[in-house]
Amino acid sequence: MNSIKLSSYYRLYAFSDYRSMKSALPYMRRVVLAKSLMEVEEAEVRSYVWRIKGQGYKNYLEPITNYNTKTTALKSFITALQELYKHNGYSARYIIIERG
Repeated sequence: MNSIKLSSYYRLYAFSDYRSMKSALPYMRRVVLAKSLMEVEEAEVRSYVWRIKGQGYKNYLEPITNYNTKTTALKSFITALQELYKHNGYSARYIIIERG
């Protein structure tokens, strides 16, 4: 199961179907969000993605030293999902955010 670190406290896991997400839930320690990707809203992910003071939200596709930030938390979250897609090879339909 591949994941990406959203911030110093939160980790994002992506799943291709509901069954695989449900089967992974018992193995997670502290789940803060588990739902379909289509239901995720800006206000929900704002507190989980990495915010860079005075610049915006982290672009997970580029190194932090590049300073190419995103204007909204949802756009930043999408770049994290794109990075996971590069590693997994399948599109995410369900997500879990775990506090770790």
